[in-house]
Amino acid sequence: MEERDPVQAFLAALREYLRDRGHMLFSMSSGQSIVRLSLRGLWRRHDTSTGYLRFMDAVRELKRDPEAMARLREFGIIRFDVFEGEPYVIIDLQRLRQKLDELLSDREA
Repeated sequence: MEERDPVQAFLAALREYLRDRGHMLFSMSSGQSIVRLSLRGLWRRHDTSTGYLRFMDAVRELKRDPEAMARLREFGIIRFDVFEGEPYVIIDLQRLRQKLDELLSDREA
């Protein structure tokens, strides 16, 4: 049985979200370096082939694992938070955009 990786599960959902809504996220938040993104938008794009039946199971594992959170910070993921009863992820948009640019340039090379 393949070991599940909550970081990869989270990033897969984030990638799908950015494919659908990335242009909106980056354009609407111009001038902001830190944004709060609802996890609802990510869990709708979650793929169970990651080994997690529910997206929030991966998020729970991430919250308990400092090493996994350090890996996410490379992509601009700062922390998970709850605001008015809804779960969010706090993202450094500049770092996320930098990482996306690196990934896109690696694909072109």
